[in-house]
Amino acid sequence: MRKALGLLVFALGLALAQTPLKVGVILPLSGASAVAGKAALNGIQLAADEVNAQGRVRLELVVVDDGTDPAKAVPAFTKLMTVDRVDLVIGGLASGVTFALSGPVKQYGPLFLCIGAASSVVEQAFEGYPLFFHYHPWDYHNVAAALQFFQSLAKDHGAKKVAILYEDGPFGSAGIGVYKQQLERLGYQVQAEPYKAGSGQFTPILTRFRAFAPDILYWIGYDVDALPIATQTRQVGLRPKLIYGAPPSWPIGFEKNPLSNDVAGMTAWLPTVPNAESRRFVDAYRKKYGELTEEYMAPMGYTIVKSLALALERAGSADKNRIAEALAGLRMNTPFGPLAFKPSDTGRTKYQGFGPEIWFQFQYLEGSRRPVFPKDKAARPLRYPGEYYLR
Repeated sequence: MRKALGLLVFALGLALAQTPLKVGVILPLSGASAVAGKAALNGIQLAADEVNAQGRVRLELVVVDDGTDPAKAVPAFTKLMTVDRVDLVIGGLASGVTFALSGPVKQYGPLFLCIGAASSVVEQAFEGYPLFFHYHPWDYHNVAAALQFFQSLAKDHGAKKVAILYEDGPFGSAGIGVYKQQLERLGYQVQAEPYKAGSGQFTPILTRFRAFAPDILYWIGYDVDALPIATQTRQVGLRPKLIYGAPPSWPIGFEKNPLSNDVAGMTAWLPTVPNAESRRFVDAYRKKYGELTEEYMAPMGYTIVKSLALALERAGSADKNRIAEALAGLRMNTPFGPLAFKPSDTGRTKYQGFGPEIWFQFQYLEGSRRPVFPKDKAARPLRYPGEYYLR
């Protein structure tokens, strides 16, 4: 009996190794989130190559572009379900797109491994869906990490006023009222205004902010906004002591522009993160692509594929429900630190991966991103007030 069971396990493992499992990948390879989407795809492809080279399981990626646009994302996802006939999907980077996908996901029922989509509006949309695994922290995790930083700015540097410029989609606007309230509890005076995502036109709002005279200009949006905001802030004569941004990615080459000097932001990972899994990822990424990345979506995509492969191996089956069961009990080390799934803080979703512990604050200094907060992760102290506006 034991011998027969062993032969069965071997046969199942051999089948998994010989028959590729189709995995749908839906990411923004164009549009406002393209920088993050392309970085994520690089990480996903790197991990898939490593998994396939090991030979225990085989993954076949079927990649579609959601264009950072719900109108493009829904038909692209439908193609994955009806034409490519995949049961597993990696994607959901931009919150607005992922919210639009929640209905089709529930309709077709794949195992959905969500790489981004921090807005708690998305959390509500997927409430009760049993095959939804969310790896990225939620917006309230992001707020918790950012508030620690703002508390230190008030305490150590006497910052008293913060102007918030936020995009009007789910990513920027979800929870803005609570965030404003929390900042006021820390003693800040707060003025907040929305802007049209992707418009590039910030002059009227920044001019109104000038009368408020904020110590900190905080913007919540996408990478395409970074340079226009830095440029137009100077043009209107707004002189905050610090510009702090919270996009899911930063524009390629932004660090080479003098306007980036002293701009601060939040990230979950940089190539300088010292843990062993991060170092392995950096070496493998450099070997495959001939360069490094500072976009944390690259190791996030890598982590998702590695966790999927391990769950698939442990499940011994390509059945999405058995893979989900194995994934739910997974414990593994990643470039971000330990990964294990538990219910989200609100209880709306069953499988939440990372939380606020992975976030840290950085500052653009001398052409690169340097960790500055919290102190146990800092490579150097925060430079405050910023000097970019004095030049």
